[in-house]
Amino acid sequence: MIVSFKSKVLKELWLTGDTGLLPSTYVYDVIEILDLLDASESITDLELLGGFKIDEYQPSNWAVTVTVNSVEPIGSVTCYYKQSKAYDVDLNEYD
Repeated sequence: MIVSFKSKVLKELWLTGDTGLLPSTYVYDVIEILDLLDASESITDLELLGGFKIDEYQPSNWAVTVTVNSVEPIGSVTCYYKQSKAYDVDLNEYD
């Protein structure tokens, strides 16, 4: 379950469903990641449900790669994940 957001854009996207907040080339990838993150009972559920690459970069902090057309990585959705809950969900886009 998503408990909190660090990114104001992701929070608004989550609450309103306004797909115009992010580029159309990857907004649906981000929405799918958020949906899977909200429904997951374990962080590894994301790998099983959607096949997204998950990298643990610090204990309990996770990054899920966001891609364009499932090929070109443009950044990641990150969060602190503990006891089936995601905190400080953020979008980190590559420059």
